[in-house]
Amino acid sequence: MKKALLLLASLLPAAAWAHPGHNGIGLFHHLNDLLPIIALVIIVAGVMLWKKRS
Repeated sequence: MKKALLLLASLLPAAAWAHPGHNGIGLFHHLNDLLPIIALVIIVAGVMLWKKRS
């Protein structure tokens, strides 16, 4: 139970401070850096699902 709570707390954006050199707070302070990759993965997955269904 302790591990589950710790995992849940570590996944919350406000659970951790950004490392030095950043002004962001939380685990998701690199979201702007990762957003193009995340968008590409979503687009590719959508195209694959669309092709599979048609």
